[in-house]
Amino acid sequence: MLPHPDDAFDRSDDSQDLPRPRPRPRPLGHLRLAAKLAASAALIAGLSVVARDRAVAPEPPQSWSEPPRAAEGARRAMAATEPLLTLRDDAAELPPQPGPTRWNSGNGQREDSVSQGAFDMIEAPYLLLTATDAGGRAEPGASLFVTLVRRAADGRGLSVIRTGERGIVATTLGSFETVEATLSAAGKRSCTGFRSLDLKAVAIDGWLCGILGQAPEPRSVACAIDRITLAGRVTAALGADALTGASACRIEEAAAVPGDSTGSIAVAEAPTKNNTAKTRRK
Repeated sequence: MLPHPDDAFDRSDDSQDLPRPRPRPRPLGHLRLAAKLAASAALIAGLSVVARDRAVAPEPPQSWSEPPRAAEGARRAMAATEPLLTLRDDAAELPPQPGPTRWNSGNGQREDSVSQGAFDMIEAPYLLLTATDAGGRAEPGASLFVTLVRRAADGRGLSVIRTGERGIVATTLGSFETVEATLSAAGKRSCTGFRSLDLKAVAIDGWLCGILGQAPEPRSVACAIDRITLAGRVTAALGADALTGASACRIEEAAAVPGDSTGSIAVAEAPTKNNTAKTRRK
């Protein structure tokens, strides 16, 4: 029996019997993204819990087996207020200017300095003196050249551009090693750097710059060092004999002796300078 033609258009009742299309599978990328979001949410929740616990119970403060060196140095600076050295005033010169006391937190050493004049005042000598306490954990001594470079750059904006002859000068504080040096900033000045050789309780170094571009004489260096007054505890540690040495300043002052009755002044033969053992720096 042939189907009726109208049956081709009347299928509404049989549509439910047709197989339904299967749902398309979700891509793997969506699953991975969902897993990452879930992990991030768990991490944020964990950090929130840690932050809450720290806010409620703060960590105990750290304990030190010994006081920090900076604090220790500050207490020592408060206890020892007397500077290691001062400079006796000279009415003919500019007044001395003491520098601040400094402590080396690495080895416990103390430094005191005093200056007279200024680098840019070429019509007057420029003197710098620094005393370093020999106490604490002493470090191997640097060369005089390295010491001068450090002093020049340490807050003074200077540099050592040239060194010359070396020598030894005698002072009331013993022998001092010397070296001719040219310091530079906006201009240049001819100076003599020096440091102590015989002192044990304290080390002294510095420089003296001459006037109007001239290098200072060895006697001028000796006379500048002779004006140093050390602290009482340093003097006691050195002993009285350490401060009575023969000085080139005093020897050359005594070189002029009275002459004959006519009033002329006879000048004695100049003594041999104490820096005859000069060697030129190569």
